[in-house]
Amino acid sequence: MSTCHACGSSDLQADGASGTTFCASCGVIVEENAIVSEITFGEASSGAAVVQGSFVGADQTHARMGGLRKQGSMESREQTIQNGRRRMIALANALRLSERVAESAHRYFILAVNNNFIKGRRSQYVIASCLYIICRNEKTSHMLIDFSDILQINVFVLGSTFLKLLRCLNISLPIVDPSLYIARFAAMLDYGNETQKVAGDATRLVQRMDRDWMHTGRRPAGICGAALLIASRMNNFCRSIREVVHVVKVADVTLQKRLDEFKATPSGNLTIEEFQTVWLEQSNDPPAYIRNKKAEKKKKKIGHLPASDSEDNGETSDTLGVISITDADIDPVLLRGMQGFIQDENAIKMSTNIEASPTYMKKLPISDGADDLSDVDDDEIESVLLNEREISLKTQVWMELNKDYLAEQEAKRLRNEADKKAGIDRQPKKRKRHRPKDSSHPDLPETPAESAKLLIQKKAFSKKINYAALDHLFD
Repeated sequence: MSTCHACGSSDLQADGASGTTFCASCGVIVEENAIVSEITFGEASSGAAVVQGSFVGADQTHARMGGLRKQGSMESREQTIQNGRRRMIALANALRLSERVAESAHRYFILAVNNNFIKGRRSQYVIASCLYIICRNEKTSHMLIDFSDILQINVFVLGSTFLKLLRCLNISLPIVDPSLYIARFAAMLDYGNETQKVAGDATRLVQRMDRDWMHTGRRPAGICGAALLIASRMNNFCRSIREVVHVVKVADVTLQKRLDEFKATPSGNLTIEEFQTVWLEQSNDPPAYIRNKKAEKKKKKIGHLPASDSEDNGETSDTLGVISITDADIDPVLLRGMQGFIQDENAIKMSTNIEASPTYMKKLPISDGADDLSDVDDDEIESVLLNEREISLKTQVWMELNKDYLAEQEAKRLRNEADKKAGIDRQPKKRKRHRPKDSSHPDLPETPAESAKLLIQKKAFSKKINYAALDHLFD
């Protein structure tokens, strides 16, 4: 029972009309402007009983005046949150995530709306980012590319939105453990009854790679792919690199690089029985450190740069070494002849005239035939030319990276065909050709006569002009 805070009396009286409660002993007002929280009913014009008042939800700023089914009186923010909740539940069901995960992700979505993060961005990117944050915290086996496949959106744009959301909400996530994805990828590679055994060996390989500093700074999918490929060979399963790449969704070059890095570790030199029974206590140096160390040794061996110099100067040091070696091999008689030609006045004048002439390069003959590099014996050119397998792989990579552009072009082509069938002829806009400002452009006239002739030909002032006489006009 409440008492008066002035005299301590419990004799309190309430005035319902004014909404105040006062002490009958000393007259002090104990409460005022009391809000009635009980439900009251009234009678409508039709005689039906209706509830008086309105319901205000926890995430709302005002009461809905148009009823629960009418969305016209809702704020834009409330509509965004409600639509985001609906889409988030649908995406969670598609990825087989529990309702608890969707509810937790919806709270992050509300924070993103409150921080105006969703403005200027598509809501599905923000929704997928919020769900992926919960998946990272709960340590599930879902990757960012899974959300990209379900929503049919670019994974790089989704990853950029995810990182920006982390910075906006000041969230720090734990580092991804590659062993979380081992069981999922092993089930997709179909090892049958040996799935658990292969997954166990792959998990041991991942732990060994982490011990040898191969995990830090690397994508977990590449680590899992290399571990599963080695574990498959350890258990006599023939799984090609292409099959593993299709499952883990990384490039074959990345997978091969992880295999080479593990091969360089002490654990990579053990036999299958030794690896399954022996755990080496020492850890290997990080691959980046080993690579830089080899580069410094190479520079020190050349002798042009000290071993402490950075790797960025490697190209310069190699060039200096080639120059010094070349200068040492030049015949002294040849060198004197070249110096005499350089100091000759006629040679200097000829080079000056060539550099000063803007039309010199225009007079050079241009071959119409295609270049044939089959007879060139150069390792650098041979490394540039691709074989049939490399062409096929590059074509697949290009098609995957540019599938959005190709889909837009195909939709544009189908739309143009539909317009033509409907009788709608849309002429493409002609681009205005800008005149080049550089006087050395090959399309510009070389003499004043050619300029005057070109001007009259473009304008076509009269058909009675003798264009042939223009050639001798400036003679």
